[in-house]
Amino acid sequence: MIHAFLLYDSRSGSTLLSSLLNRHAGVVVAQESHFISLVLENFSDEQSLNVDGVLGLLYGEPRFVEWNVDQDILRVKLQDLGQLTYRALFDAVFFEYLKVRGEGEPEVLVVKGARHDFHLKKLKEIYSDARFICLLRDGRAVFNSKLDMVSMTGMKMSNNVFQAAYDWKKMLRRTSGEGLIRLRFEDLLADPEREVSRLLDELGVSPAGKEINSAQQDYYRLIGKKQKHLHKNVGRDPDRKIAVKWKDRLSPAQIQLYELICARELLRNGYELQAPGNVSFKESSGMILGQGLHWLWLKVRNFFCYTFIDRSLLRKLKEKRFE
Repeated sequence: MIHAFLLYDSRSGSTLLSSLLNRHAGVVVAQESHFISLVLENFSDEQSLNVDGVLGLLYGEPRFVEWNVDQDILRVKLQDLGQLTYRALFDAVFFEYLKVRGEGEPEVLVVKGARHDFHLKKLKEIYSDARFICLLRDGRAVFNSKLDMVSMTGMKMSNNVFQAAYDWKKMLRRTSGEGLIRLRFEDLLADPEREVSRLLDELGVSPAGKEINSAQQDYYRLIGKKQKHLHKNVGRDPDRKIAVKWKDRLSPAQIQLYELICARELLRNGYELQAPGNVSFKESSGMILGQGLHWLWLKVRNFFCYTFIDRSLLRKLKEKRFE
């Protein structure tokens, strides 16, 4: 079985891609979970892995709970392993998950989870034979999609141009290496059949595995109730218009500021600059000042949260993901 890790920013079309891949007989796409990133971030030393600590971490993650893997069964499985390793731990979890799904061992298991790009080097060491799919979406569209969108935590996703732009730039840097299978969301919308076929070829799926399996569980139904509001369009025919909705919703000043920060990256990845040339100095400077002050406020708020509430400041600084 080949493991394929999906690398993406939120609101980049990862669930659409997952739903399209999951229809094929040789492919199983796991429901989104952060459990791999959480294990790597909380047990940076493999020797420190222990069953109680790992289980407490996994079953404290709402998305993993929705996998419906029985905790007692998984405990016995992990205890039987003796000395835990990252690979043995993850494989045991995947084995139990596939049993819950009623799936046999697929040709390819696509692992969907946030922050895999932060741990790309480590994942390559753990799964030397794995594939890595990098899904990219126009950063301006990602920012637009996050506006006013509320995550599972009850907090709004990014609604600041500076934060959204720099997050997108950093994600591109983390996934700039060789050996990744690259796919643009816009190309997937334009021709889903062609792009999925290309992806299946690069994953090495057999002709039989490429067949559409009507018995395969619909991916949208696997999404937990707390996440469904984030994926309302999944399960429907892809709407090509969503690729350019940001042009109508974002203000000229927002587009201008975003492109000021990410122009090089946008052009390098095939996205044209769209900022109008008639943005007034007052509007432009007001946007920069307002968004700059808001960005500083977010930094202060997050520092307070990570220090006194979440108490994960040192870990986030070590992992270089303190935003």
